[in-house]
Amino acid sequence: MRLEDLLARLPKDTVSRVSLADPDCDLYNVSFLTEEACKTPRGDVLYFSDSVLLPTKVCDAAQFSCVIIDGSDEQLALESLPNSNLVWLSPGTNPFTCYNAIQTAFLEDQELMGIVRRLLAAHFSNQGLQFLIEEAASALGNPIVVVDPTYRYIAYHLGTLPEDDTRLARVMTEEIANETVLEEAVAYIRDNRIDSEIARSHGPYEQHNTILDCNTMTLAVMVRGVCIAHVMMMEHDHPFSDLDREVFTRLAGFVAQEMQKSELWGPTSGELGSYFLENLLNDRSPSMAVTKRRMKALDFHPKEMFYVVCLHAPGEGLSQVQAERVAGQLRPVLHHSLYTRHHQQLVALLSRDADVGFSAQAERKLREVATLNKLTVGVSNLFTSIIETRKAYEQARLAIRYGERSARLLDDGGLFRYSNYSYMHLLTLADRRTNMYDQCHPALIRLMEYDNAHSGELMETLFCYLQVAGSTTRASKILNLHKNTMLYRLGRIRNILGMDLTSGEDLFMLQVSYRILLNLGLFAPKFCLLRREDLQDNS
Repeated sequence: MRLEDLLARLPKDTVSRVSLADPDCDLYNVSFLTEEACKTPRGDVLYFSDSVLLPTKVCDAAQFSCVIIDGSDEQLALESLPNSNLVWLSPGTNPFTCYNAIQTAFLEDQELMGIVRRLLAAHFSNQGLQFLIEEAASALGNPIVVVDPTYRYIAYHLGTLPEDDTRLARVMTEEIANETVLEEAVAYIRDNRIDSEIARSHGPYEQHNTILDCNTMTLAVMVRGVCIAHVMMMEHDHPFSDLDREVFTRLAGFVAQEMQKSELWGPTSGELGSYFLENLLNDRSPSMAVTKRRMKALDFHPKEMFYVVCLHAPGEGLSQVQAERVAGQLRPVLHHSLYTRHHQQLVALLSRDADVGFSAQAERKLREVATLNKLTVGVSNLFTSIIETRKAYEQARLAIRYGERSARLLDDGGLFRYSNYSYMHLLTLADRRTNMYDQCHPALIRLMEYDNAHSGELMETLFCYLQVAGSTTRASKILNLHKNTMLYRLGRIRNILGMDLTSGEDLFMLQVSYRILLNLGLFAPKFCLLRREDLQDNS
């Protein structure tokens, strides 16, 4: 400990005079000065001695620090040395009381360092915020919780608390079950302006919490000047001590560092908005009541319709700097929306009026930004409940996966809607349970075998014909065939299939079978890459 910090632990009015060459020197032990120690004093020890035993000089390379206990205030030769720290106790002061105070300080410092090392080990273990809080609560022996600014619990360790019948135990058990601070407690925090008191406090803010009926110690967790959480310890198993206050102050710093390990603190729609969206993306079963309360705390009032848009970069994904640049380019699209960097992707929750939806202007801007930055874009289906955000994100992510796989078949310009590729997801899921090849229509398998035996192009001809909804004119143009050649091929196809291609049921089964073969990689058309609009009749 620093010498100056040790002297601050001495009882009031016990020091009459000091002569300190280095008040910042570090000391690790306290001892009464003996004749043997006087010959070779240690520089890391604070000695207690009367003036008679003091050495007349010390080695130039050594530090000598001593508390003089006989109450004398005489000038000493040691005072002129550049490596001596001398402290005189006031007359009548009990030296043993002072000695015990210094010894206690050393013991507490050793305990403090032991706990801090334990927190450091938890932090660098990469086991997450919850593990860090469990270690801190176990070391300090009192319950500790971390709550975000929307009053949602993000980490906690209650120890044996739920086993008793105190008000603290009852309230905490109910809150943890709901994953959020109860309305009564939120009102108490607001009415008593506790958040403001915590912000003004220069250290842990301590108060008797009437909702919990116990003393509490609370600190704000800050990242880049923004309060991202509050960490609170409750006095349950033992009263708070100076050691608790010192460790707790350091714990808030560890919590801030732990939370910054996540991707929340990159480009965002506001730190707290990003944090809210990140939780929606990670939560498998979010509570609507809790979500509404958090939106109210964030002052986020979305429209009635939602889409999730995911922007993906190949390889390593988007860095924070790249994602921030892309988000800036998408400002016109991101109104009434939240966005964050999630799994190296830029993910946006778009909120829209029912009469606007996913507009053509928004799609054009997304395509423009995607082309500029060599990104692919996935767009979920429309949904109306914000708690379905995670499911919609999975749709957007799958749209990218299947859209890129189908790029050899149809050019969607790097923007893939899940609604256009959901059939591929369905086929993939089904293929895990059965051999999808067996589900193909036998007539199409017969046509494929005929093509393989005769090096024909009938499979490709029929596929193109089905893609343009049975238009021989458009199919001929795409395949670069004379119309009579097209009609001849269709005649051969009808004969081999045993179908006249006029039944909707037959056409549906052929389309499904083609999709199975495409998904299995057993068929790929050879005609030039088409855009989705090329398949439409624009005459």
